[in-house]
Amino acid sequence: MKKRLSRSIRQHLPPFDPFLVAVAVYLVACLVLGGGTREGFVSDVALQGLAVPLLLWASWRLLDAPALEGGGRGRTALANCLMIAALPLAQVVPLPPSVWVLLPGRSDFESSLHAAGLEVGWLPISLAPSLTWLSGLALLPPMAVFLGVLQLGYAGRRRLSLVILSVGMVSVGLGLLQVAQGPASPLRFYALTNTSEAVGFFAYRNHYSALLYCLVLIAAAFAVAAVADFARAGLALKSTRSTPHVIAALASFTVLFILVGAQVMARSRAGLGLTVVALFAAFALAYVAPVGVTGSQRSAHAGHATRGATRLLVAAISLAVLFGVQFALYRVMHRFQFDALSDARLPFARNTIEAAITYMPFGSGMGTFVPVYQAFEKASDNVASAYANHAHNDFLELWLEAGLIGLVAMMLFVVWVLRASWRVWRRGLPGAGHLDNLLACAAVLALMLLLAHAAVDYALRATALMAIFAWASAMAIAPVGPQQELPELRSSARRRRSDAPTRHGAEVEAVTEPDQARTTPSRRFVPTPPRDDWPETWQPRKDPKPSDD
Repeated sequence: MKKRLSRSIRQHLPPFDPFLVAVAVYLVACLVLGGGTREGFVSDVALQGLAVPLLLWASWRLLDAPALEGGGRGRTALANCLMIAALPLAQVVPLPPSVWVLLPGRSDFESSLHAAGLEVGWLPISLAPSLTWLSGLALLPPMAVFLGVLQLGYAGRRRLSLVILSVGMVSVGLGLLQVAQGPASPLRFYALTNTSEAVGFFAYRNHYSALLYCLVLIAAAFAVAAVADFARAGLALKSTRSTPHVIAALASFTVLFILVGAQVMARSRAGLGLTVVALFAAFALAYVAPVGVTGSQRSAHAGHATRGATRLLVAAISLAVLFGVQFALYRVMHRFQFDALSDARLPFARNTIEAAITYMPFGSGMGTFVPVYQAFEKASDNVASAYANHAHNDFLELWLEAGLIGLVAMMLFVVWVLRASWRVWRRGLPGAGHLDNLLACAAVLALMLLLAHAAVDYALRATALMAIFAWASAMAIAPVGPQQELPELRSSARRRRSDAPTRHGAEVEAVTEPDQARTTPSRRFVPTPPRDDWPETWQPRKDPKPSDD
């Protein structure tokens, strides 16, 4: 009995995958240590150093197997990563003085050098090469996460999504403790932070709220999948077989309830607005039909699973909103009582656009926003108390720092996100199950929300959110490499094998007779022709020839 039990447990346990463990551990490290937004943090330097071995391992796996399934996609992704990394490297290459003085926006620097009695030497495109180097190193963590997740199978992606949810729940618990302990809480890990709100592992509430609405989409995907599995199986509540589905649904909706309540407590205006969009998107996930469900079955699924998931989503969201409003209504309303004209984002955007036009088409260099923006600040902006560490608009900041290349790259990526969204929502990923397609749909929705957030804040400047962005980008692409067979596919394959037994030296072929077109197929014996390389004892017996007598 013990041997059978242990053998059954070993059969149901997932196989150990060291690459999956490495990707999961590194992603957890990014979420825990990557909450800052300034270059040079010790935690960010540690993450960049840890990204190197994972990046080399992921790249080696892609290049070492030329016949890998989906290897073309993998090599294309690797080439895109190399092109992205080449941009800051090209900006720190020294140029001869005759070329450098022709670059736009360099006349003031040339005049300053001549006023100081210095000659223009070999200088790079970047106005602050050290900051450009730091900006280039900041690309290592998201590239490592992207290439790592891209090579995980569907089972590994599901487990990694659960890991992200688990870390997010720990961050929510940490945020509640921060609010309970007040501004002097020792659990706030950054000196410059929001001292009156929950920030979790982050420095600012806006980035914490960005993680929360991404987690809302992941939790909604698991919740909808659990309800759909229960409805599709047609199980009764009293059946013991329904217990796993019920537990999964209750756990998913509990997590969703906690995440929505934590978002209300965070008091981020952009986070609250995008969370509302994420909740409407969660309802849309309920209409994603499972794999293999077509025709009348799709209607039945829409009638049972969709209604059940929608009702539970409404209940969980309503309870979370009531809970959050009860404790944070005044604080939330206070956050929305502001004058739009007094927001520093408007002069930030105006001055950034002026600087970006000045340095077109090559840009001022990655990471050079702070020193460049100071030259374009005006006293009439009336934001003397605000320090412009970022443009509060990642698109404008990238335009300033990367010039025309940055504009083209942004447009191409937005087009790719739209195409990936259409492909995932309409057809799903090849070979994916229902939950896998739901997670892919949630990932492309998270990409859109993060891009929308980046238009009003610098959400993608934190290493943790860059890792989530890289995870979502990889989830929208079919896995690269051999995939593990899904459990439902294995069971159907076993049924097919049991229905078609074989004999030694022969095979059974199912044949449908004309008069039996609507009945059970008959079977006939098809002899296997002999092979020259078989031993004599294996050759099929031949009938003796009739005698001449």
